[in-house]
Amino acid sequence: MNLKLQFTEAGLAACLSAKDKGLKAQVTHMAFGANAYTPSKNQTSLSKEQERVEVSDFEEQGNQLRIAGAFTGEFEYPIREIGIYCGDVLLGVYSQPNKLLGYRTPAVKVVQWFTLGIEALPTGSITVLVGTNNLNLILDSEFITGGLAFVKNQTALVKQAHWNLRLSEKIRQMESSI
Repeated sequence: MNLKLQFTEAGLAACLSAKDKGLKAQVTHMAFGANAYTPSKNQTSLSKEQERVEVSDFEEQGNQLRIAGAFTGEFEYPIREIGIYCGDVLLGVYSQPNKLLGYRTPAVKVVQWFTLGIEALPTGSITVLVGTNNLNLILDSEFITGGLAFVKNQTALVKQAHWNLRLSEKIRQMESSI
């Protein structure tokens, strides 16, 4: 999801403070909330936060950070706001009036990717801290099952191609002996 985040004054202050100390502010959490509204730079929390999780994975892409969070709890609510946190400080919020971003149910794990444009932040002032629930560990069994099915399918295709090759060779030999 590539959405325009409203950075907060508190989030920008955290980035500047970290940079002044020779450090980088660390993006640590993502949160979902249930209210739809126009975010404000004065916000310090989501309007109606429902669930907050550690960042599970990230990729640096120039002036963008692509971060992911895995929402796996037993919750049900409409997703109408997304918050990005540096520790306990709300870095930024995405929401729009009357807009539903998704729906969270207990039966479905939501792995949410969020592309964060960091060009509005002080250069070199931010990084991402991946939590203990690394996305690679969370999706391990699902990827292994899918990978195994793919390998079995490819094995069957190779066997079929080999059988066709042997059959073609036998036909060629029979034709050359006539």
